[in-house]
Amino acid sequence: MRTTLLCGFLLMATAVWAQNPIVSHCYTADPAPMVFEGNDSLYVYCDEDMNVPGVNDFYYMERWRVYSTVDMVNWTDHGDAMPRTAFKWGREGTCWASQCVKKGDYYYWYMCLSKPGDWRHYIGFGRSKKPSGPYKDVLKKPLIDTGEGGDIDPTVFIDDDGQAYLYWGNNKLRYAKLSSAMIYINTSIGKNGIVEVPLTAEAFGGVKVDDKVTGKDCYEEGPWLDKRGDNYYLMYAAGGVPEHISYSMSKSPEGPWEYKGVVMKQQDTGSFTNHSGMVHYQGKDYFFYHTGWAKGGGGYNRSMAVEEMHFNADGTIKPITATRKGVKALRTMNPYLQQQAETLNAALGISVVGNEDTGVYVTGIHAGDSMRVANLDFGTEGAKSITLRVASANGKGTLVIRQDHAKGKVLARIPIAATGGDDVWEEQTFDLANIPTGTHAVHFGFTGSGSANLFNWDWWQFNEFTSEIEAVTSSPQSSSVFYTLQGIPVANPTKGIYMKDGRKVAIP
Repeated sequence: MRTTLLCGFLLMATAVWAQNPIVSHCYTADPAPMVFEGNDSLYVYCDEDMNVPGVNDFYYMERWRVYSTVDMVNWTDHGDAMPRTAFKWGREGTCWASQCVKKGDYYYWYMCLSKPGDWRHYIGFGRSKKPSGPYKDVLKKPLIDTGEGGDIDPTVFIDDDGQAYLYWGNNKLRYAKLSSAMIYINTSIGKNGIVEVPLTAEAFGGVKVDDKVTGKDCYEEGPWLDKRGDNYYLMYAAGGVPEHISYSMSKSPEGPWEYKGVVMKQQDTGSFTNHSGMVHYQGKDYFFYHTGWAKGGGGYNRSMAVEEMHFNADGTIKPITATRKGVKALRTMNPYLQQQAETLNAALGISVVGNEDTGVYVTGIHAGDSMRVANLDFGTEGAKSITLRVASANGKGTLVIRQDHAKGKVLARIPIAATGGDDVWEEQTFDLANIPTGTHAVHFGFTGSGSANLFNWDWWQFNEFTSEIEAVTSSPQSSSVFYTLQGIPVANPTKGIYMKDGRKVAIP
């Protein structure tokens, strides 16, 4: 099993749709993309904007979230990966920017938050054995505590020699070397282990004094440290507010830095801040940032977006423009494999709850809500049924499955029967009224009565057989009981439909 606020943008009624923002069922800011060796997925770590007009008219974040993808268009929500309450010393609503790295057997997620009664932010971290968490505070206190304020937006980078660097800062830029265990800083450099980077015109394009920029640019906040070949890159939010993204380069993770220019100019994206990260994945380079583009979005309700990025021969970055189109899919999704309900291309109204230890699933489903999954390859024969793992206390909900979009061909209308409770899970298989073939998006819409949650949804799987045929999901152990539909015994049954114990069964 596999979260969110009531939010998102209207799922479009055409076969062409925007890929940005990449998450639409809740507000997500300050993206930190990461690819881990030996893992097929791209992960993005972020904080969740939870601003409520008239209640929390500022940045209000109570948790950090993790999303992953294998195709760049469908994103899996991994639930409540790191709640603010995991930090006993953390102040309500102050979960700001973060980044995660892996070293050894653990994933280390560095983030910033305030203490009760204190407006300043401090840098702490969570640790987990899984990239999707959940994460726990092992230090039980801040890792970085200068007491000066501005200790926000940590970026962490492990160099080729194994040395880990932590950069951070608002209006000031600082860095520290992390210990080999990743849970302390090396105090042999700088002031108690902290080095302040001079914000010179040569390094960052200019300086800001009393909110006035002298020069052509300046460092503001949100650093991102990375490396390509022999070049180290430091991207950052620049120029004051409203922000754009600029970058500097060096031959060392400790500088000196040389200002190179603007990566993404300030645009009308609905957000006066920006925060970037870059990552190499499946042979391509991607640039992540945030906007105010989701339904109801703005400067305090932001949403992650992504563009493909390119480099010049000398290693400099080609300027990037924010687009609604986003990036292309890297592969199709296999609808005949079990897919988590919280793997989404877009959604409206639903929530995703839980964590990877307790289970993650879709909930908060009401009439008028919807979900979409993109780029499913049904093949030439097509799907004939769908299996759902659901839980329902009231049995008042109906799932309407359409091809491509909200006004597309109806594939099925499925009444979800009561299972005995919202935590009583059942697997149910339903035949499709129309057979989808080829590559399509699938739109899941919901109808029903009442204000209560209609049902909870764990996973789905399309089938190449009808509901009258039982699927054999593992290799048969006793092959002698399998027969062809003509009654001939099969010694080594492979993919196909057979008779077993008097029932039709399918071996995928």
